[in-house]
Amino acid sequence: MWLDFDNASKPIYLYINSSGTQNEKKESVGAETDAYAIADAMAYCKSKVYTVNCGMAYGQAAMLLSVGAKGYRGLQPNSSTKLYLPVVGRSSGPVTDMWRKAKDLEANAESYIELLAKGTGKPKEEIAKDIQRPKYMQAKEAIVYGLADKIIDSQDAAYEKRVMITI
Repeated sequence: MWLDFDNASKPIYLYINSSGTQNEKKESVGAETDAYAIADAMAYCKSKVYTVNCGMAYGQAAMLLSVGAKGYRGLQPNSSTKLYLPVVGRSSGPVTDMWRKAKDLEANAESYIELLAKGTGKPKEEIAKDIQRPKYMQAKEAIVYGLADKIIDSQDAAYEKRVMITI
């Protein structure tokens, strides 16, 4: 938000290298709502937000990649992307608490699907079907799916040199 306020005519670069909110055992290790807050901030900015997958963009990170400025969503050549449904960690307690967690999980899944549909241009129904099981994609496949626009290298504008100002 500060970068947008400081100079809304300059793009903001969001470099992504994230395993998302699940570990390799499919256990919840983060909150999906944090990613939705970032997506909201990206939509709020007047600046274009250029997104770059610098290694991996899994789960919510893949969604953030997709909602970057169209034409400026890049991937490094050997990066990977994975789509999957949000999960909830192990829980216990009264049935009302479990019901509330289930409702939260359902709302998170709906938000995830909606934002992926916005980012990819695909119908929500297609995305909902695709993410019933984890969907892994290499760079070219992520472009075909609509999550990104181009494979970038060190000569690309996504890595433009900047003058750092020290205070």
